[in-house]
Amino acid sequence: MSIHQIKKYKTIKDKNRNKIQVAKTEKEWNKETKNGTATFYFSARYIINKKTKQYKSGVFSLKREAKDEERLFLNDPLEYIKTNSKRAKINVLDAIENSSDKNLNEYFNDFINLEMQHNRESTAYGHLKIWNKHFSEEIGDLFSKDITLSLTQQIHENLNIKINSRTNTLYATSTKNTFHSTLVDFYDYLYKNGKIEINYAKVVGQFKSPNINKNENQKIKYQTEEQFNLFMSIVDDPYWYHFFNFLFWHGCRKGEQRALRIKNINLKYSTIIFNKTFSRNRNGGEMIGAIKNGKKRNIYLARQSKKNIENLINFYKHMDGFSEEWFLFGGSIAINKNRIEDKLKYYYKKLQEKYPNREIIALTHHEFGRHSHASYLLNEGLKKGLSIEEIYAIIAQRLGDSIDVIKRTYAHLYEEESNDKAKNILN
Repeated sequence: MSIHQIKKYKTIKDKNRNKIQVAKTEKEWNKETKNGTATFYFSARYIINKKTKQYKSGVFSLKREAKDEERLFLNDPLEYIKTNSKRAKINVLDAIENSSDKNLNEYFNDFINLEMQHNRESTAYGHLKIWNKHFSEEIGDLFSKDITLSLTQQIHENLNIKINSRTNTLYATSTKNTFHSTLVDFYDYLYKNGKIEINYAKVVGQFKSPNINKNENQKIKYQTEEQFNLFMSIVDDPYWYHFFNFLFWHGCRKGEQRALRIKNINLKYSTIIFNKTFSRNRNGGEMIGAIKNGKKRNIYLARQSKKNIENLINFYKHMDGFSEEWFLFGGSIAINKNRIEDKLKYYYKKLQEKYPNREIIALTHHEFGRHSHASYLLNEGLKKGLSIEEIYAIIAQRLGDSIDVIKRTYAHLYEEESNDKAKNILN
């Protein structure tokens, strides 16, 4: 498999049957290269029904385009051919029709290859990890004809009593529903390809939460501005001061903050563009890809952070090899994700040592930034007389979530604020 460029000559046989090279005619050249605008193509082998075949692609204007198409081909050769080649498609469809049925592990691998083309790679990796851990051994050797409602119900029953080896407890309902989502998506793939008559996972439905009251530890944890300022008072490293200041005032996800580049910051217009994040690839390693939901967002750079960011960028500018492609937090190399939680633990420990009589609640990156920023926006919005719908819209835009997700996640914060106001009025 490799990238090739169409040559301006062709090989023919002379009258003595010897091979010679001659220039292609203008008509031949224009036909092969779309009038000279596309000269690159890729060729690669693929296997169908245990036979190796050779595939030659159409032509592309840039070598990079040919390389990108080659990657798509390698993810799922048969699907690529069916989509992109009228001539080869007939042979492939005939071969598939005549091939024997695959087992579910083989079909799941096809499903993952398809997901790699259309979804974030981290989504495909998550499905693959769940399948290998919870489904592959149990049903992977079965065939699509073996999938029934009773089988799917039994899968659910097995998950209900399965023990999490890490905690030695039953899996939480939300975790089991994550497993269930993988099964639903895989069954959908089989259904759309005519391998099963109905998505039995959808029929069985999600796992239901036990009807018990949640305790206080299950509530969203966040910090007030006053608590944030107390934390920042013991951060003695300028770099980490800039990092945590930015986190609180912008509420970004950990992967987004790590992937943010200097070029995404516009100090003149006080804007930030979040368009990339760190996530997992199918092999379990890290990669930079599109942010959650695939939608970049352009948000206001908070005045509380602007001077800090300006100082940080000026610091980088004095370093050898400086480039605006550098990461805002880390420079030429993005900051390691484990260092972030380690530093939070370190500073919370210092805070507890300095204020032994205060109740200090240690927060994660997500709680320190995302939940706390949402809480701040909610409280400030209410103080300024904005409607709750306006506030939800602002939070959604800042955090990069839908309004419905924001409502479900932070509705109890509004309820707490309303109860506090009622308490003040009644007292």
